[in-house]
Amino acid sequence: MLPSIAVTTHASNLIPKAEALAKKLQLPFSAEEANFDYFLILTDDYLGLLKKGSKNPFFIDFFSGKMNYRRKHASFKNELLVKALGLKKNKPVTLVDATAGLGRDSFILAALGFEVQLIERSKIAYALLEDSLARASHHTETKEIVARMHLIQADAIEWLQKTDQEIDIIYLDPMFPERQKSAKVKKEMQIFQDIIGADPDIELLLKRALTCAKERVVVKRPRLAEAIAGQKPSYEISGKSSRFDIYIT
Repeated sequence: MLPSIAVTTHASNLIPKAEALAKKLQLPFSAEEANFDYFLILTDDYLGLLKKGSKNPFFIDFFSGKMNYRRKHASFKNELLVKALGLKKNKPVTLVDATAGLGRDSFILAALGFEVQLIERSKIAYALLEDSLARASHHTETKEIVARMHLIQADAIEWLQKTDQEIDIIYLDPMFPERQKSAKVKKEMQIFQDIIGADPDIELLLKRALTCAKERVVVKRPRLAEAIAGQKPSYEISGKSSRFDIYIT
């Protein structure tokens, strides 16, 4: 069962905007910290997610130290994801990130010059990601990058079934319950997992992706986890903590 959540703001001038957001997301609006597990909090600087009893909201930030470092040092040689996706410089592809989540991997792909369609079915995750892209679009260093990121709020299985466009590569980075058991899971990811939940239909999504991708489907997994549905990939690329299962179609 997912936790309860309401939209709120501490700024009186933002109340109309917060109320409109609550209506859009079909969530209650609460001007005070009432009896909810989480609050989607609107500030002058960002849209964040605040756990009841916590002081600092979580928000998606493409300007964090880690993301700035990764963006500035990203290359076709040092990004395992790029190798897994089989991307080549100056070779355009139709690329879909079907489990957008925090959008970080897609941001790096866009930083390397690729157009990426990001599919996210959670309205809350979509709102947080939409806000982060809007903020990044106003900065010189990132505005061209996020212009290549095309965010879509939809169930990826349904979207892939209905789309008539040809897709070369599909990337999947699903949420899994077993990740929650690890002490290494960062606080921000614990919050995100609480709100978004697991992806119980990942087997169906993989099956759908394999019928849609012209070139390959790439699935990000914990390094020691089994392949989804026991379906052996064409090959694997492993890092320190994660692994990419590559299915050549």
